[in-house]
Amino acid sequence: MKAERTRKEDSMQDDARKALACLASEAINTKDLTLLDAHPGFWETRQVFPYLFIGFPDIQDTVEQQTCDGEWVTTRTTMRGTHTGPFMGLAASGKAVTMMTISLDQIIDGKVVEHFGMADWASALSMIGLIPPAPSDPKK
Repeated sequence: MKAERTRKEDSMQDDARKALACLASEAINTKDLTLLDAHPGFWETRQVFPYLFIGFPDIQDTVEQQTCDGEWVTTRTTMRGTHTGPFMGLAASGKAVTMMTISLDQIIDGKVVEHFGMADWASALSMIGLIPPAPSDPKK
C-alpha cells in the first residue's frame, strides 16, 4: 500500500511539475509575461517573447508531449503564427509559420529554476523568407 501511495504521490508531483513547465506556453497564448515572474529560470524567456509577440501577434503554442524525470520536465510544443509585424529586421511577410520547440525545465520547490529551450528557427525563418530553404535530400 505504501509503494502504491508513493507512486500516486509521485504522479501528482509530476503533474504539478508539468503544469509549471507549461507556463511558457501559457504566457505565449495569453501574451501575459507576468506568469513567468516568479520563476527565475524563465529570465531569458521574458526578454525574448516580446519580440516574438511583435513579429507574430497571433502566435499560439500547443503542448504536444511532456515527460518528467524527477525535478526535470521535457516539453515538446508546436508554435504557429503569422508574420504580420517586423521580426529580425524583416518587414511583415504575411506568411504563416509553424515550428517545433523542445524545452527542458528544472522544477525545485514549485519554481522553474532552469529553462533550456530549442526551437526550429531555421524552418521558421525559411518560411518567412529570411533564409533560403534547406536543400532537398538528393536520395529522395
